[in-house]
Amino acid sequence: MNKVISLFVLFSFLLAGCGAKEGTSSPQPTSAQPHSTSTQPAVHSSPVALTPEAHTSSSVEIKVDGSIRYQTFDGFGGTLTILEDEGIYNRHDPTQPAKTTATNDQRKGIAELLFQKLGLTRARVFPYNFEPANNNPDLSTFNVSTFDWSYVDSLVNFVDLSRPYGLKNWWASFALDTGYQQAWLRKSDSTCALDPAKIDGDVEWILAAVLHFRDQGLELPYLTINNEPDLCPPGFKIEISDYVTILKRLGGRLRAEGLSTKIVVSDGWIPQNALLYMQAVLADPEARGYVGALAYHSYADGYDDPGMLLNSSAKGQPPHAAVETRQKIRDLAAQYNLPVWMTEVCYCFRKDLSDFELVRGRLNHLDDELIYGNVSAFDAMNLFFIRREGIDDELVEVYFHPDGSLDRYEISTYGYLVGHYSRFILPGSIRLEASSSDPSLRVVAFERPDGKLVIVAINNEPSPVTANITLSGLDKSPSSMSILASREGAIWESLADISISNSEVSMELQPLSVITLLGK
Repeated sequence: MNKVISLFVLFSFLLAGCGAKEGTSSPQPTSAQPHSTSTQPAVHSSPVALTPEAHTSSSVEIKVDGSIRYQTFDGFGGTLTILEDEGIYNRHDPTQPAKTTATNDQRKGIAELLFQKLGLTRARVFPYNFEPANNNPDLSTFNVSTFDWSYVDSLVNFVDLSRPYGLKNWWASFALDTGYQQAWLRKSDSTCALDPAKIDGDVEWILAAVLHFRDQGLELPYLTINNEPDLCPPGFKIEISDYVTILKRLGGRLRAEGLSTKIVVSDGWIPQNALLYMQAVLADPEARGYVGALAYHSYADGYDDPGMLLNSSAKGQPPHAAVETRQKIRDLAAQYNLPVWMTEVCYCFRKDLSDFELVRGRLNHLDDELIYGNVSAFDAMNLFFIRREGIDDELVEVYFHPDGSLDRYEISTYGYLVGHYSRFILPGSIRLEASSSDPSLRVVAFERPDGKLVIVAINNEPSPVTANITLSGLDKSPSSMSILASREGAIWESLADISISNSEVSMELQPLSVITLLGK
């Protein structure tokens, strides 16, 4: 790992990290006022946009085989940063107001964009600052009457108002490295590492938040013990053996309280480290009984670098180390019948590429996760956040007046392009075998619970491509397909339907573009 970032700064970025870059090879897969309602994103100036070359169309064969089926998909989402999170926007951009507010109608408007228009179904929340000091010398018990739930209740309220718009899975992540708030749990000489003598205190702290969500009528389906437990330079926040102990003690107390909340392991900074936690937990029969999903962040192997993505994954050559680790996690999950989630990634620091190119890189990463990692969930860094040029890690951008009141909000380029997947690949969709004769034309296919076929293709070539699509092994082959297309300067264009004859169809894909086909 060639970059170390202070943990306090990491939390300012919602606890993101940046990882090492590896070489590449070509592995094979195995098995309404006040917000904008336009379907076009706002136009932002960007430093660099790749210019398509003037070439005649080449021909590419795409095959979809419904008889070969992979993971069942759970959904897309991101991390929730409440609009009233004092100082967080100002820390990222000093021109932003230190205190920010929004009306309830504005919150509902943002939720509508996220969970209805974009089709997201997931939200990760960070309950903290409710127990800035231990209120009981007995670390196995707690006195909730002394807790301050104001911040947590803002999370609860946003989750609750989002459910009618389509939010289905709200899950909690916890953090030791958030300044003074959780200092009582840490080693005296560390800004991030858990004091092993405070293991029961950590269990108590997490359980208190879970019980509060339940008491508000929103039992957490999942939680993870700590965000990025493997990131506390020069070591880990929580040692692996201590992590297993915490998981067993927490799991036991959850069940004793009548809660069915499952634990996500490990939500680690990089997949290679997350795998170590996963292996240790699943090797323990008691611990693995409490596990509901395996999860990691993608801050290794260049996935936080759009240039790397556009020069490797976009050419069908994802980093070998990344593929190898993901296949190990995939196989471990299959052994214990668990889903795999990719739960955080960002570019974190400004990159001199256009918004579209930044996100085209990210979509190629998404395809890697679907194909090589068999992930059942893919989460962006932020559900909504302020716009930061050259970073693009929020699905909806929010803009504040100088007095801190929310001015407007709109879907970002990232949101629109992820929408090519999230609007169409519904929870419960099953990934099908899909191949392309050109590695630069990435393709994934899904069968939805309603039986409809979804194909998403990315043309990474700077020239048009004629795609000859052949369908086989489907219970019901579509007679036609609708088309949604995006390219630089033209986002979410609805094109004329294409007719399918004898399970075959040909169509042209524009240079450097993404399309979604939906069967009818």
